Amino acid sequence: MPLQIGFSYAPPEGKYLRYGQAVREAAARLGLEIEAFDLWENAAAAQTIDGIVFTGGGDIAPERFGKGDQIGLCKDVNPERDDHEFGVWETARGRRLPVLGICRGAQLTNVAYGGDLLTQIPAPRTHARTAAGEDARHAVVTQPGTLIARLAAAERAEVNSSHHQAVDKLAKPFAITARADDGTVEAFEWADPAGKPFLLAVQWHPERMNQAEPLAGLVFDHFLIAANTNAEKR
Repeated sequence: MPLQIGFSYAPPEGKYLRYGQAVREAAARLGLEIEAFDLWENAAAAQTIDGIVFTGGGDIAPERFGKGDQIGLCKDVNPERDDHEFGVWETARGRRLPVLGICRGAQLTNVAYGGDLLTQIPAPRTHARTAAGEDARHAVVTQPGTLIARLAAAERAEVNSSHHQAVDKLAKPFAITARADDGTVEAFEWADPAGKPFLLAVQWHPERMNQAEPLAGLVFDHFLIAANTNAEKR
């Protein structure tokens, strides 16, 4: 039976196509057969899938994390998508599914567990796409002993960047595992992963990087390995 992977929001167009491509490339590297589901179109599939990727996109409504007065700093807020994805996260939590959160998906994960966000990071130009529409690039510093540090195989590694918000107060179950040089939170994981399903949240977009880079393809590889382990328990 193919490994079943859900994407929280992934219409078959534009930038969202790259998520599926990156996961399929990882599956090919690992010799796995997968079946992908866009949970926006097929929410019921969340009850049967083996792992979920929470994708990037517009900002989360700030009233969800106690900063509703800062709505003017937010872009492309979609309350319907928020409702959908927070609901999917509750299903993931209840089913103990492996989760990979990317950009907005990382921010949503933090808010889902009681954390909050910076509605505008202090140095946006370092992290924003260029005038030509290309992702920014910057280094991250990894925390020793974490999954991200093992994937990077170094204290510092380079990632892409395209965001103007980021984690502010981190939810209690998590620990920061990578930061940009300006202090922006770039990745987090469980503070104590013992007995918990796989969870990795990254602020960058590994699906848009060269998959040979350590903090790109390996991110998807490890997520799929965890999802496959979960499937084998079914």
